[in-house]
Parts: sequence; structure tokens; C-alpha cells
Amino acid sequence: MDVLGKIIRTYDIVAIQEIRDISQTALPELLDVVNSNGAQYDYVVSERLGRTTSKEQYAYIYNTQTVKQVGDPHTYPEPAGTDPFHRQPYIASFEALGGNFDVTLLTIHTDPDEATDEINALDDVVEYAQSMYPNEQDFIVMGDLNADGSYFNENSISDLSEYYWCIDNTLDTTTISTDYTYDRIILTDSSDFTGDAGVLRYDIEYGLSFDETVAVSDHYPVYAVFRVDGNTD
Repeated sequence: MDVLGKIIRTYDIVAIQEIRDISQTALPELLDVVNSNGAQYDYVVSERLGRTTSKEQYAYIYNTQTVKQVGDPHTYPEPAGTDPFHRQPYIASFEALGGNFDVTLLTIHTDPDEATDEINALDDVVEYAQSMYPNEQDFIVMGDLNADGSYFNENSISDLSEYYWCIDNTLDTTTISTDYTYDRIILTDSSDFTGDAGVLRYDIEYGLSFDETVAVSDHYPVYAVFRVDGNTD
């Protein structure tokens, strides 16, 4: 967990996926590690989600010294009679404490076998979030979308193609020998985006061996950096 703690302290807000701990103790333990050096992070977490007995949770861990969580985090309420997502996206809003930037985040881990359909359904989630937060301009879809390989044709046109994909097809987000851009950050408004986005190679950053790297995760974190002094919404 020490490596995860270092990674999280690098950023103001981190979306965490694939939390499968039925005891509900792993996330508080991770937060203790993050805050062990005097940092002041907190988190919000979804209910356990999934169509089968194998459930997952999403969480946002955020630095309370730089951002404030606002509103009521919640999972996307699928319209009656529909079931587009294996695990519904988790929606939460944040404001920068030292500037004007505010944002609504939508994180999702798509089901690999249904990745194309779920990615195309995310436009409905964005529209829902826009209706819930009509004064907001910045909505960001993020997470392991399985948006490459046999799961998704990354060169195809999707219902999210009109938005700005700041993690593009050139990046490898996997720590193993594959070369796929499964993980994405997609912006509805790029006006506050600094242009700085990419993959955190924590193996290089912390001098880890291959075995140490994959023990942490089979994915690298992806990131994007935003201005906090130019937002007017």
C-alpha cells in the first residue's frame, strides 16, 4: 500500500476502481497510509455494484487542503426498464479551494465483454449529469473503459467522439507486456485543461522491478492537470 499512498499524494483527486473488499476495511486502511505523512485526504465511496455476486465499488480520494467535495455523490440511476451498465458510473462534484475551478466527475469500469456498448451509453450519463448540474460546464468521464484491444475499436466513432479524449490512442496504460489504452480521461470542456496529461510510470518514478510493479496493479494511473484560475462557470 505504500506505493499506492505515494501515487495518491501526487494528485488532488484520484478515482479508485475495482474495490472488492466485502469487509469494507481496505479503503480506510489505504487512507491511513495516504495520510501517514501528515497529508489530509478524505474519500467518498459508492455502494457495491455489479450484476453478479462479484461486486465492486468506486471511490474518489481527495486532498481536503486543495479541493472540496460538494453535493451528493451517487451512482447513475439507470432509466426504468434498462440495464446499460454492469456497474453504473459513480458521479461526484468537486471545487478547488484555491481558485475558481469546479468539476463533476463520472468514473466507470466497463465490463470487457460489453465495453463498446457501455462506452456508447456513457453519453446518456453525461446528459443526465448535465441536467442535474445545469450551471456546470466541466464534466469528466474517467476510468478503465477497456477502450482498446478486442474490447473496443479505438479508431471507431463512438457516442463520446465529440468530446476531448486527453488520454489518446498512443498511450499504453498497462503494466504488463500488452500495449493497450484501456484507461481514459474524456472532457466535455477542455478550456481549463493545461494540455498536461499522460500515464504515471510509477515503476520508473519509484525504481520498482517488474514484479514489484505488477504487484501494485496491472494498470498505470492516468492523469490530467487543470487550471484553477480561469474557470467562470
